Amino acid sequence: MLKISDESYERANEILEDIGYVCETSDYYEDWEDIARSSFCVMDDLDADRYNMTCAAFAEKIEELFNNGKTNYAKGIHSAFLDYLKERRDYLEFNGYYDTPELPEDADEDDIDLYNEKMERYEAYEELINAVDKWIDKMNRLELA
Repeated sequence: MLKISDESYERANEILEDIGYVCETSDYYEDWEDIARSSFCVMDDLDADRYNMTCAAFAEKIEELFNNGKTNYAKGIHSAFLDYLKERRDYLEFNGYYDTPELPEDADEDDIDLYNEKMERYEAYEELINAVDKWIDKMNRLELA
């Protein structure tokens, strides 16, 4: 089970507050969920671990809202979050690394340092895109009926 940090819960609450400021959430959710999507952009700079924890905090919040009878709000947040995740995946795929960095056979110390830097970025990218894909799958399976 993923341990969610207090920072991730705070981040989720701040995003929900922002959505409350910019959207009339008492309206039918399809009227505001596309506007709410932009509130999730604060997650764009997170590493994979913090991204996973924040997504987990959101999954909990969505289920909590739904279970407390705030069905319209929960569905709107769910829809906005899922659409944000899909847009994030598309962005990462378009701007991402396509090939694993390779170390030349005749590499000197500078080449090795450069290779190590590229591998760190590549691995961070892979972890993040895997996290996004995982949460898209989880949000697709979350049923709010």
